[in-house]
Amino acid sequence: MKCDVISYIANPNASPNVIDHNDAVFMVDILESIGKTERLALILDSPGGEPNSAEKLAEMFREFCDEFIVIVPNSAKSAATMLALASDKILMGYLSEIGPIDPQIRVLNPQGQFTYVPAQSVIDSLLMLNDALKQGIDARTAIALVQKLDPILLDVAQKAIAFSKQFAERWLSKYMLVDKPTKAKKIAEQLSDNRKWLSHGKRIGISEAKGIGLSIESIKRNSRLWKCLWEYYSRALVHMNNSQSIKLYESSKLTLHFNIGRKQPRTS
Repeated sequence: MKCDVISYIANPNASPNVIDHNDAVFMVDILESIGKTERLALILDSPGGEPNSAEKLAEMFREFCDEFIVIVPNSAKSAATMLALASDKILMGYLSEIGPIDPQIRVLNPQGQFTYVPAQSVIDSLLMLNDALKQGIDARTAIALVQKLDPILLDVAQKAIAFSKQFAERWLSKYMLVDKPTKAKKIAEQLSDNRKWLSHGKRIGISEAKGIGLSIESIKRNSRLWKCLWEYYSRALVHMNNSQSIKLYESSKLTLHFNIGRKQPRTS
């Protein structure tokens, strides 16, 4: 399979390493370094990030190629999984994993610190309260629980879940599962279902990814492709750790990366 290869790798030992609005700016340079191509393969490793930024990257990658392939050496979770859904197919090895795309909502915990909770949990808390009221909890407890509910947060949670489903259904229907809208919708619902996976960080390996209907091509463990891919990924991690880089963007002609502290792009 002949194609142009680029990479987007986040350093798991650095922060902030999530997909965000900055990525598109530097990925433009990477894409322009190779130009329009028939087939483009993206080596992707990321814990996730902003869904809107992932969608912008998807639009960019599709603009520069006729066929778009995502290769996951290790982990492409959350918004990175969403980005992978915009491809024609995903290549995975025995260590590779994608993940659920159920959205996470930022909330203020009792200690006054911001944390992220599943959007579905915000909605389920209302359902739990409703069940408690039906079971006849005392009025004082009911009032205390009701006061903790935030209608705005519930609305945000519902819309975030709807966005994730729409994102997955739209891109799957357009490319990976073109002309199979029913299947695309089913997969979008499954990947967005926090109740199915229970954990936002749940590992979805090759078998499960194929099982839900995604177009997955396995990379055999003893194949030359897997050995080259894993060597590249391992070397990229060593390089990022040694250079204190947060993210690595690369083509055969250009390398860009961020440095911890300075947080400004650097070529190498």
